[in-house]
Amino acid sequence: MIAERTIPIHIALVLLIFAILFVVGYEFFNSKFVRRTTALVVGFLVAFCLTILILALIEFILMAFAGTVTDIGWEKFVIAVAFCLIASVIILKYFENY
Repeated sequence: MIAERTIPIHIALVLLIFAILFVVGYEFFNSKFVRRTTALVVGFLVAFCLTILILALIEFILMAFAGTVTDIGWEKFVIAVAFCLIASVIILKYFENY
């Protein structure tokens, strides 16, 4: 997705996914934080990250159906899995307190 500079789905659907995630994230963090500006910023960051993750997942599924997953190489795949593991642990530890 990054190397080819393409988006696996139409940009309107990407914006819809981002908007839904932003509203859900904002409402969730608005109930957790006192200040609305903090909830706005955190909701935006969460929506942005989740939108990128959803797009990457869709791209991976499309690559798996096309049989081109092996074209990226095992090194890049292992690096991506490592980053996902680190990110998931950080996110789980962050939300453990809520």
